[in-house]
Amino acid sequence: MAFGYAWSTLLNSGPLRRYSELRGKFTLASFFSERYGHGTGLATSIFIIILFPLYIVPQLIGGGLAGSYILGIDFKYAVMLIASVYIIYVVLAGMKSVTWADFLQGVIMLIFMVGLSLTAFYVFGGWDGLMPKALAIKPHFLDINPKLSTATYVGMFFAVALFAFSSPHIIMRHFTAKNVAHVRGGVALTSFLCWVFHLIGYIGVAAACILIVPDLVKVDRTYIVVMNKLWPPLLRGCAVAGILAAIMSTTGGMLLATGVEFSDNIVRKFIKKDMTDNQVIILSKVVMALVGVITTIMALGETRSIGFLVALLVGGTASAFSMPILFGLWWKRANRWGGLLSCVGGLGVYVVVHFTKIMPFLGEVLISIPASILFMVVGSLLTAPPPKEIQEFVEDLHRHNYMPATEAKKV
Repeated sequence: MAFGYAWSTLLNSGPLRRYSELRGKFTLASFFSERYGHGTGLATSIFIIILFPLYIVPQLIGGGLAGSYILGIDFKYAVMLIASVYIIYVVLAGMKSVTWADFLQGVIMLIFMVGLSLTAFYVFGGWDGLMPKALAIKPHFLDINPKLSTATYVGMFFAVALFAFSSPHIIMRHFTAKNVAHVRGGVALTSFLCWVFHLIGYIGVAAACILIVPDLVKVDRTYIVVMNKLWPPLLRGCAVAGILAAIMSTTGGMLLATGVEFSDNIVRKFIKKDMTDNQVIILSKVVMALVGVITTIMALGETRSIGFLVALLVGGTASAFSMPILFGLWWKRANRWGGLLSCVGGLGVYVVVHFTKIMPFLGEVLISIPASILFMVVGSLLTAPPPKEIQEFVEDLHRHNYMPATEAKKV
C-alpha cells in the first residue's frame, strides 16, 4: 500500500482536495458525476454499496477472532459483540469520530505491530537468530513461493497499490482534509509508515510464528499466536486493542461511505430530490445500521480466510475506480463514455477473469486494469470531447489559486 499512497501524494490527493473546496462535495461518486456524468456516478455508488459491505465481512471475522481470544467466549458471540460496538460508534458519531479514531487507531496499530516484531527479534537472537531458523523450517519464507505464479505476485502489488490510490473510503479522507498541503503531507506520511509497518512488523511476527507453530493452519491467527507466546497478559490486552483498532478503522470508514452513497448519491439525487440534509443523515444512519447487521450475519460463518476476501475485493475496487480517477484528473479529453466504460468495464472484466480462471488468483488486475485503460481511451476518442466547461473544470483542479466553494457562491 505504500506505493499506492506515494502515487496518491503525487497524482490525486491535491486535485481531489481542490475539488471538495470548489464544489463543497465529499464523495467519489459526486466527483465522477461532475466529471463524467450521472451514469458513472450512479455506477460508482452501486459498486460501493455492493463491494464495501463484502469488505467489512473479513474485518468482522478478525474482530471475532480477537474478541474470542481476549474474552474467552465463542467466536460467534464475539463477532456480534464487536460488530455492535462498531455500528453504534459510527451511527452515533459520524465522519468526525471516524477521522479522529482512524488517526489514533493507526498509531496503536503501528506501535503494537512493530513492537511485537521487535520483541520477536530480541527473544530469538536478532535477525541472525530468527531468520535462519524460520528459513530452515520454510525455505521460501522470504522468497517467491514456486507454487505461486509470478502473475500472482505482480497482480497483488498493483491491486493493493491501486486500491490505496482509489478506494472511496480513502478518497473521502482527501476530500475532508484541512487543505491541500495537509492532505499531501498526511498521505506522504502514511506511505512512509506503511513501509515501517510492513517491512519491520510483518517480517518479525511472521518469522516468529513459523518457529512457534510451524504447521499453523489458520494464518489469520498469526498475530495472536505470537503475542500469546512472547508478551505478558497486560501487553497482550493492549495488543488485542491494536487488532480491534485496525478493524474499527476500516469498518467505520466503509460503513460511513456506504450510508452516504445510498442516501445522498442515490436517494436524494435520483429518487427524492427534495430531501433535507437532516433526512439524508437519518437515512444514512439507518442504512449503516442495516449494513452492519447484514455483514455481521455473513461474518458468523467464517467460511473463507480474511486474506482471501480482502484480496478479492481490493482487486475489484482498483479495477473499477483507479483509472477513471487518474484519467479524470489528468486527461481533459476523457469524456462521459470513456469514464463510464472504464468504471463499469474494468470491474466487469475483473469479475469475468476471476470466475473463468484465465489468470491465477490476484493476477486478475493484470487484465482488468489494461482493459479499463483501453475502455477509457477508445470510449473517449470515438465520441465527442467533453464540453468546454468540463475541460476548464479539470484545469481548475490543478490551479494553486483556486477559489473555494464559499467564495465561489459569493461570485
